Amino acid sequence: MKNLFRISGAILLIFLIHSCKKDKPTPPVITTSGIAEISYTTATSGGDATNEGGAAIISKGVCWNTSATPTIGNSKTTESGGLGAFTSNLTQLTQNTLYYVRAYATNSAGTGYGNQITFTTIQITVPVVTTTGITSITQTTAVSGGNITDDNGGSVTARGVCWSTVTNPTTADSKTIDGTDKGSFVSNLTGLVGPVL
Repeated sequence: MKNLFRISGAILLIFLIHSCKKDKPTPPVITTSGIAEISYTTATSGGDATNEGGAAIISKGVCWNTSATPTIGNSKTTESGGLGAFTSNLTQLTQNTLYYVRAYATNSAGTGYGNQITFTTIQITVPVVTTTGITSITQTTAVSGGNITDDNGGSVTARGVCWSTVTNPTTADSKTIDGTDKGSFVSNLTGLVGPVL
């Protein structure tokens, strides 16, 4: 009978130890959201943390790089922890560049990564500008200008009008320099050649 009690006690002890033993945490499970609102230097993405992996999520976000399989050692966003979907803003990107993106979530066991997606930022192109009609014409001067309606992603570093005695003048010909940025501007053309008497 004693032996029976000893065996039963040993079995009970083993059962209790096994029942109290917790599963070891694993990195969280997360998926990557699609890319939206792509511009020259920014975009949005995000993810959905669906399983904490047995330990609380400390941080989550998206990471990106110009080469495949980005990690949290590359550029990344940091959002508040916990399960669920989130959105992240990717900033300081380079125009006309291919990027690789993965969502991530970190707990005490490590970092889990979502599926990889790619996108390309928009390419900067020349500004859109219209020329204002000529007014105040004299023998040697005139007034014109223009209106820059779209910088197409780049900073306008110079604006003005250019002129020549042949068609399609360029900035290699006579020109004014009338500030920077978008919007309308006025240009004073000077040093024109009047009629020969």
